[in-house]
Amino acid sequence: MSERTRKIESQLKEIVGEELASLSDPRINGLVTVTAVRVSPDIGNATVFYSLLAGEDAEEAQQGLDSAAGRVQGAVGRQTRLRRTPRLRFEPDPVVDKVGRIDAALRDIRETGADADKDQ
Repeated sequence: MSERTRKIESQLKEIVGEELASLSDPRINGLVTVTAVRVSPDIGNATVFYSLLAGEDAEEAQQGLDSAAGRVQGAVGRQTRLRRTPRLRFEPDPVVDKVGRIDAALRDIRETGADADKDQ
């Protein structure tokens, strides 16, 4: 990945995060955190990865993000010097889900170990 691509991803992450925080849509307002942005080699598309607060409705948040994509993309176009504004696509961050599963597994191991110690 080039230095230019990394800079663009960083800039998009900041712009998208600020724009999402300013929206009044209750499906996403304050509930969504932008965790990463990956742009295609031609900068024509960008995938915005996000996480949600625990217990939030993922399907509802996705609908809110999809409906806000045009407005957010417009903000990206106004705030960047890119010749072409990348088309934004929102996806839940798979890393956050994996970390949650690992954490749950470690918690189960600790609890199982503690129960075994009590039995002895």
